[in-house]
Amino acid sequence: MKRVVMTGPMTSVVDEIPDPRPDDDQMLIRTRYVGVCMSEHYDWLHAKPGMAFGHEPVGVVAEVGKNVTGFTAGDRVGGAWGGSLPGSGGMVEYNLADPKKDIVIKIPDNIRDEDAILEPLACMMSAVSKVRCPMPGTEVCVVGAGYMGCGLISLLKLRGARVTAVDIRPESLANARKYGADEAYSAEEAREKWLKNPTPYGGFDVVMEWGETDESLDLAVNLTNECGQLCVGAYHTGPKRLVDMQQLGVKAIELLNTHPREWSLSDRGARNAVKLLSSGEWKYTRLPVKIYPMNGFDLAHAEMKDKYGKYMKALIDMTQADGEPRII
Repeated sequence: MKRVVMTGPMTSVVDEIPDPRPDDDQMLIRTRYVGVCMSEHYDWLHAKPGMAFGHEPVGVVAEVGKNVTGFTAGDRVGGAWGGSLPGSGGMVEYNLADPKKDIVIKIPDNIRDEDAILEPLACMMSAVSKVRCPMPGTEVCVVGAGYMGCGLISLLKLRGARVTAVDIRPESLANARKYGADEAYSAEEAREKWLKNPTPYGGFDVVMEWGETDESLDLAVNLTNECGQLCVGAYHTGPKRLVDMQQLGVKAIELLNTHPREWSLSDRGARNAVKLLSSGEWKYTRLPVKIYPMNGFDLAHAEMKDKYGKYMKALIDMTQADGEPRII
């Protein structure tokens, strides 16, 4: 079978390796798409020969072991298998999954493959479950309105929150409004509105940070009220970050990591995501995506910072080794 493997920094190839064979407790899944995640970007920039990426799969069951129940060949499935962290090596034509150990969920017919990348959706569900949002109308600020941020905005609206979005790009602010933000401001507008004459209660009691830059984290700290909750979701990979610990301490901010890898919570989140997407309650479907062939993995990463206003998510088509990228 074919796979994508790194030969060095920012350079990958498509090569051939033996097909995997399932044991009695496993399923063989033919991969359709693998999502391209920003969490892999730093490692892609500095990759060593032999590194492999891919932890956001969706595919079709090709074969089931004799002890596997509840699945048959031909089932469309999404979730997290073959490892669920960057470097797990899921960018392969075929992969193995044990439904008792991995997250493998059937995809309903009314959800297209392109919207069934469940691993990041499960991360969104997990993050929202940790936010201090005790009643409808709670004011929440989301700093960073990319793919993850907009998904969080739409989920926070389902919880009854009133959401303010902040981003540096007008295209992202337009997306934030599209997916439910009640208000949307540029970073400069936010600084002018809330920080020009700062007071202990001039910002938000709850702030979620998904910008993945030192600047967005610094702004999120500044926008968090005294004794407020700062929920950080985008800092689990890459280099060390600078945090204004003095302001966190002076304002007694509760700093919460909302992106831990709790298997049970991820499993519940993925299953709930499927239910909400299928019912239409979570309107985070039919997003514009850009689909790259297998040999376009490096291009997908190179174009990641230029996608805003063009598409929300990049996917690698694991059924196509070569070809032209396309936006759908």
